[in-house]
Amino acid sequence: MKHLIKDNQIIQSGIPSYFTRENGEGFWGGYENRTDIHYEDGWRDEVIPEFDPMVQYLGAAFYDAENDVVTYPVLQKVINVEAEKARLLGDLANARREIATLVMEAQLSNDSVPEGLQNLMNMSRQINVRVKEDIASLTEVEVMKFRIRTPEYFQLIGAIKAFL
Repeated sequence: MKHLIKDNQIIQSGIPSYFTRENGEGFWGGYENRTDIHYEDGWRDEVIPEFDPMVQYLGAAFYDAENDVVTYPVLQKVINVEAEKARLLGDLANARREIATLVMEAQLSNDSVPEGLQNLMNMSRQINVRVKEDIASLTEVEVMKFRIRTPEYFQLIGAIKAFL
């Protein structure tokens, strides 16, 4: 993306097909292909800085005169850690219900509770306790990246499904 800069301000974003240059020369089509004159006419490249979208976002585009590019400030998201922890605990409860439903179906599919299924039920309880402890200790940055449905969760689901 290129932006037209005048007096250190972004005037237009995106090179048009039709354009009238400062000297009065007009293009009534094809201007976007005239890359040889874009810089001379005031068009500058856009540079998107690296940022972590989990905890940061990009502000409004601005012209960085020092680097002669259009870029964005990287801003920090305001994160309500307690609200995010509550959301994660809700996700954990939903995941536990999914597992409990599968366990119940597996128990109904068998005459008795197989030892392997009993072991998986115990493992599920241990994982639940560990995840609750993990959630309680999360920091502002960690809380946004934390996931309940991890590969370990999906392995447990797969192992329980083997008893159906």
